[in-house]
Parts: sequence; structure tokens; C-alpha cells
Amino acid sequence: MAYYYDNKLEKDYSQKQNIQYRRKLGQFFTPFEIASFMADWVLLNKKNDLSILDPASGLGVFERAIASKKKDKKVAFDAWEIDENLSEKLIELFSRLDIKANVVNQDFFNTSWNKKYDGIIANPPYYKHHFIDNKDKIYQEICSKTYFKFSIQTNIYCWFLVKSLNLLKDGGRLAFIIPSEFLNANYGESIKSYLIQSGIALNIININFKENVFDNALTTSAIVLAEKTNVKPTEINFLNILDIAELKDLNGFLEKCKKISISFDKLNPKIKWRNYFNGNEIKKSEYLIPFSEIGRFSRGIATGSNEYFILTPEEKNKFNIPDECVIPCVAKSVFAKDIKFRKEDFSDLVKQNKKVYLFNGKASENENCLSYIKKGERDGINNRFLTKNRSPWYSLENREVSNIWVSVFGRKGIKFIWNDSNCKNLTCFHSFYPSKEKKYLDILFIYLNTDFAKKLLDYEKREYGDGLEKFEPNDINKSLVFNFNTLSSMDFENLKKLQAMLLSSKEEERKEFINKADLTFRKYYQLA
Repeated sequence: MAYYYDNKLEKDYSQKQNIQYRRKLGQFFTPFEIASFMADWVLLNKKNDLSILDPASGLGVFERAIASKKKDKKVAFDAWEIDENLSEKLIELFSRLDIKANVVNQDFFNTSWNKKYDGIIANPPYYKHHFIDNKDKIYQEICSKTYFKFSIQTNIYCWFLVKSLNLLKDGGRLAFIIPSEFLNANYGESIKSYLIQSGIALNIININFKENVFDNALTTSAIVLAEKTNVKPTEINFLNILDIAELKDLNGFLEKCKKISISFDKLNPKIKWRNYFNGNEIKKSEYLIPFSEIGRFSRGIATGSNEYFILTPEEKNKFNIPDECVIPCVAKSVFAKDIKFRKEDFSDLVKQNKKVYLFNGKASENENCLSYIKKGERDGINNRFLTKNRSPWYSLENREVSNIWVSVFGRKGIKFIWNDSNCKNLTCFHSFYPSKEKKYLDILFIYLNTDFAKKLLDYEKREYGDGLEKFEPNDINKSLVFNFNTLSSMDFENLKKLQAMLLSSKEEERKEFINKADLTFRKYYQLA
């Protein structure tokens, strides 16, 4: 029987089942240690006879975890599972383990909102809103039943959470393991607002393991422990967990773990809640202003079909495309290896026959360009998602060359690149466009590379599994930046010199210049 009280069932299934099939259904299985921890929370209910809902049962890891507990409680499950193959396995499994469960092979959103439960426990499916069947119907029902306006771009796992919270009895307990994405994503603003006004006591535990919790899922995770109490709560508790060994004792964890409690009146749903786990707070100051006041970052050019629009030198010659119909570009982040991208670097890419020419035939009457446009239409490029909404379909977004690029993803922190070429960038980088006061470009690049700047930017970053970080353009635009107007003229000139030295230096010399700049900014404002 020990076989059922670990993750061997899930591992066997994952090895046999196609990963594309599992991703389509959002199947990412919960480690048994975490399931056991969550089961302890649900079983804290004072009642002896418990009705428990699992709205996305999978292979029944939560039912198995609860059954393994030596508690003097009678438990009856409603186990919803949309995958017919898994639901059949569940019926057989529960019969073998003598688990009292009603297995329902349907979509959880087909069930009513009337039946209430003493406990709800789940690892709901994870996939983007684009792939939700009957998305509009689910969205309208959720908003109607909760009397709350959500974002239609909400991920499916949040809909599971919202509906489940509404199915709790008084005194009921809920334990969900979900991606922590909603804490930082734009669609999460309405979810966070709803949690604040829900009247349910909440503990949100940030899983901060070195390794990813879910195989083949690029996401960080959080455990939500909720209780529908008679006394309306006034705050939300934020906790961090660094090691799965801490989950062996629920009571011990809740007592010993550093807990940061934020009152509802201080919780701001518009900011990224990842910062609440560390108690991070930036005090208002004349030395800090919104980034948008000095300029803005925008995503790189999206072509809609890189294989068509981005040409190698050989392809350019093959189709006889003239120079006036192409734009030098950087299409991959690996093409910019250093912190400075020079004209010589572009020439090297040309010699290596890399894809570095962006086709732009919008205003051309050149017969070779027109012939290449017809080729695109024969190949159906004009009917792609982006191209079919452009007029003409082969026109490109009008972007100026940007001097500062920033990487979209990174595992070693955010990376900024100084563009000293005439190349434009595609979506592998975001581009910076300064406001009217372009003089700040003389010091902005070295500032962005300081620890001071990176700490401010950290408040807005998005974190994924395996240490991967991501910044959307607006993440940076909404962040705070040092107010360069407060610098003395002497410090401003010194920073200009440091930036010039940084951009002309060898790699081993750069840290010295960056550290000097960092100390200059910290003279004015000390970050916590």
C-alpha cells in the first residue's frame, strides 16, 4: 500500500502520457509531501464528519494523502476530473483504498454553486486564458455569482480558486497549490482585490525552493490556506518556505515560520505582492520618481513571421532585395553577447550569414520586393495572426533605433545592452525611448547596471521556475528610478565619465566603474 502514498502513480503516468496532452489539460502533479501538508490544514476542521471537494482530482494525490492520516474523522469526497481516462483510474483506485468518493467525470465549471463543503483541496489546471473552453461563459458566470468584475485574461487556476472559495461552509478550510503568477500579473489585480474583500482568512505561502515544484512547468508556486471564520479577518499573512522538509509539521511551520501580516487597508492590489513576503517597502522620497518620467521601454518589433521577414545575407542576395527594403536588426538575444553592441558586431553577424536583415517593402515599388511580397502571399504569410491585421500585411511597426536594450528573460538578473549600431531590435529585447530630456542617456546606462537600480527594478520583476526572471516593458515603466535632477552638477559629470569608461572598458574593469556609480546614488538615498 505504500506505493499509493508517494508519487509513483504520477511518475508512471507522466512517463507514459504525452507531454503535449498533459499540457493541453494543464496537468502538473503535486509532490506528495506538499499534498500531505495541505491535507493537514483541511483536517484541522473541528467536525468529525467532513465533506471534501477536489475540483481537479488528477490521480487523487490529495485523497490519498488524507486517507493516510490517522485521524478520527469520516471523510466523503466529491472528486471532479475532466479527463475520462484519469476518472476511470480514480474509481478503481478509490475502491482499492476504500476511500469514500463520488468521482465526477465533468468540467468543474459545470457544477452548481449551491453545494457547500467543509474542506476544499486542489492543484487546479494551469494554462493561459486563450485556451479556456467556453471562456466567455465561465467569465460571465464567475462575475455574476461573485458580484465582482474580474479581468477576462485571468488564468484558469484563478477561476478554480474563486469558485472554490464560494463553496466553503462556515468554518470550512481550503488548501490550494497554484502558480504565484497572479500575485504579480496584471490580471491578478482583480483577483487580489477580491481576496481582500472576500471576508476569508488567508495565509499565502511562497514556495521558494531552489528546484521547480512541478515538472515541465515554468512557473513558481504558492500555497493558499484559507478559512471561513465567524470573525471577519483584517489582514493577510504572507509566509516563505525554503525547504520541502519544513512541510512535515503544519503546526510547527505556522508557529516558527516568519510571518508578515499586512492589514487590508495597507494592501495594494495594483502592485506586485511578491514584495510582501519579504516585508519590502520603498519610502516616498524626492530622490525617487516613476521611470515613465524619464522615458519608456517598449517591446521589440514583432514581425508575425520571422522565417519570412528576417533574412540572411544569402537570402537577401537570392531574392535580389535592395538595401532600401531591409533594415539591420538583432533578432536573437545571443547575437548581443557583450554589454555593448557595436557596428563591428553586426558586421561579424553578416559574415557569419546570420538572419540580420528585416524585410520592409511597405513603400517600395522595386520589382524584386514586389515579387518577394507575392511569394509571402503564396506561402500564406499574409494570413498569420499579426499580418492579417496589418495594412498592408507586410508593413512593420514604426520604431526608432534605441540606444538601450534590456533582455526579456534572464537567470542571472536583468541585462542591459548599449546599442552603438544602427540596428533595430526584435522581441528578444525591449527598447528604451527617452523623454525630452535626453541628457540622462549620458548616465542612464551605468545607473541601470548598478545594484541600486536593480534593487528598485526587483520590486516589479516576474519570477518563474528554475530561477528565471522576466520583465514586461510596463514592469520597468511602472518601477521607480533615481531622480537625476537631484544630482549635483559634479556628480552628474562624474557619472558621465564613468559611463564612458564603462562602455570602452574590458569586462574585468567594469565592476569598479559600476560600484563607483552605485555609491554615488546611495549618497542621496539609502535603500533598505
